[in-house]
Amino acid sequence: MTAGVLRTVPLAGELTSSLVSRAADRYSLPASGVLRLWTCRHSPVRRAGGGVRADAEIVLNDAGRAVLAELCGVSPRVLARALPAFTVDDPKISSGQEAALAQVRWRTAGTVAGEDAFACRSCTARRTGQAQRAVRYLPRWQRVCARHGRWLLDADADQPLEHLDLRGVPEVAAAQRRWSGVARRAMRSGTQPGQVFALAHAVVARWWEEALHWEQEEIWPKRLHLVAGGHAGTDLQRWRIVGRDPVILPRR
Repeated sequence: MTAGVLRTVPLAGELTSSLVSRAADRYSLPASGVLRLWTCRHSPVRRAGGGVRADAEIVLNDAGRAVLAELCGVSPRVLARALPAFTVDDPKISSGQEAALAQVRWRTAGTVAGEDAFACRSCTARRTGQAQRAVRYLPRWQRVCARHGRWLLDADADQPLEHLDLRGVPEVAAAQRRWSGVARRAMRSGTQPGQVFALAHAVVARWWEEALHWEQEEIWPKRLHLVAGGHAGTDLQRWRIVGRDPVILPRR
């Protein structure tokens, strides 16, 4: 493989590890093969059922950043704007006798740059030409892809779904479109949008956190199966994994 022959465009807010996986796909290689370009410190976080978790993230030293830029055929300046973790420094690989070596250190995305979720594959294909899995840093109030009617799920969940299908509940996409106005009004009043969302979550999702008498629910199962494509399962734990976000709660 000659690095830089095939260009891999980063997504805004993408995990660095996600970009590496997509770059590997460009060269028809497994991600593990491309990771050999760096000296890896530690091992990635794995799911309970085995396999690397989708939110396993990497941080790089200066030499490692240069290697990624060459691999993707993209300037470090562009990568720094797109990848929240690209400029994150880890003293354990950025100093010392081996600092000149291209190194990566495995972390969990939540400890690097915040909450993360699967990207919309259709949007990924439109922006990068690759219709494959990608993971982005996304706050919970930006999880709805209104263009394709998808609620993007947390990337750390040990379940196969990347998104919920919202085409049957168009009011959710409409709510996402109105959110920017809510955020602007919050900022004008001196309140952070995250605080507004947290309050709304607490009000709407309180009953779900308690999960009392869930087996007697009639409205909730129908709505959950609608957005999950019939793959919500029947046990409480699986319901909580798939439906832990307030966007798909039944209206009462």
